[in-house]
Amino acid sequence: MGGLVGRRAVVVGAGIGGLSTAGALAPYFEQVEILERDLLADSAASRCGTPQDRHPHGLLAGGLRALGEIFPGFADDLARAGAVPVNVAHDVRYERADVGALPQRNFGWSLLCASRPLIEFVLRRRVEEIGNIVVRPACRVSAIVPRLSGSGVHDIRFDQSARSETRKADLVVDASGRGALTLALLDELGWKRPAETRVGVDISYSTALVPIPASAPTDWKIVLTQPDPPFRPLHAVLLPTEGDRWIVAIADHGVGVWPATWDDFLETSRALITSTVYNALRDATPPYEIRHYRFAASCWRHFERLPRLPRGVLPVADALCRFDPIHGQGMSSAAQQARLLQSALFHAAAAPDPIAAVQTRFMAHVASVVETPWTLSASADLAFPETRGERPENFAEARALEAKLFRAAVADPVVHRALMEVAQLLKPQDRLREPDLLERIETTAAEARSWRLSA
Repeated sequence: MGGLVGRRAVVVGAGIGGLSTAGALAPYFEQVEILERDLLADSAASRCGTPQDRHPHGLLAGGLRALGEIFPGFADDLARAGAVPVNVAHDVRYERADVGALPQRNFGWSLLCASRPLIEFVLRRRVEEIGNIVVRPACRVSAIVPRLSGSGVHDIRFDQSARSETRKADLVVDASGRGALTLALLDELGWKRPAETRVGVDISYSTALVPIPASAPTDWKIVLTQPDPPFRPLHAVLLPTEGDRWIVAIADHGVGVWPATWDDFLETSRALITSTVYNALRDATPPYEIRHYRFAASCWRHFERLPRLPRGVLPVADALCRFDPIHGQGMSSAAQQARLLQSALFHAAAAPDPIAAVQTRFMAHVASVVETPWTLSASADLAFPETRGERPENFAEARALEAKLFRAAVADPVVHRALMEVAQLLKPQDRLREPDLLERIETTAAEARSWRLSA
């Protein structure tokens, strides 16, 4: 297996999804073009197309592994650029109202914390080193144009330097973030749009970037403070980032009043379920500004359920599934989708119609990549009564099992490890329902009941 599957692939979007996908495509096409509407700086800098990139982002261990499989040595590149290594779960303080803080155990793997602009810049630099990839900034793609021949191979129309151009492409990957190009093509062909699963979170969050104070605790690097639905809706995420700084966000379910000043931000942190974040920040130098962001709804467009896709078109990353950003799963899911595409290309190269085979194989397996992060985030979000979306029939049972899971994780390192492996997207969510783990969870629950009765 292996070998070329086409002459030109065009990727729309130079975010994490588009860049990682381009790396997966490069060995299988003569040329890969990335068309990006934004101007791209020669350094790690925010850009207009990703307004949320000034807020915390997480490259989970599963996402980092996927990028390393596409771009060998990527983790070393990111670390050299200033990313902060964090041992999971030894360096992480994970706080829940029902169990307090999880134990900080060493499970032997790490992740890297950095700003979204730095992660994207290091990844783009790796992509630009690949000889058959061309990155074209300031290109606004207007349409995927079906070919009149009926072959299913499409053109891509875009504007650059006030001039409209068209490219022929054997494969168009829609990593544009909203899936609008693929949806518009389906409309033009008269094909049915995919069903959508939406979870209306209406979350708003505020972010501060501060130098790590001299008084910073030494027993953790990351704080993840969970809400206590429905009574205490605030989340907090505190991460180290390049330049000896913390980036910290406080998120609220519902459209409330944003903390406009540093004093407001500190006061808001007092309403979290613990004082950990407030105590860490109270001696910090006030930031230049507090940044804000709102997110209305997570959305999974089920392209994988369609009978077929237009030949030569593939939606990926946010075009396929957009997650609630407070859970930090989007970049890692995009990277894992790119790794899935790499595998699909390898297996499809020898097929009579490799382009169609790639589409079929990718769509047959992409739900297995998306399902774990989607279920984890949707379950947490749907615990709030005001969250819009259909709750599964067994939702109350699943929430009860989750509570037992976290209680067991406190007492049992095996359960804790499995929980972290799933949360870091190293293993699928089914791991948490395997018989050996369920037995451990139930044993812990029985021991707790026995202790309460004897107390």
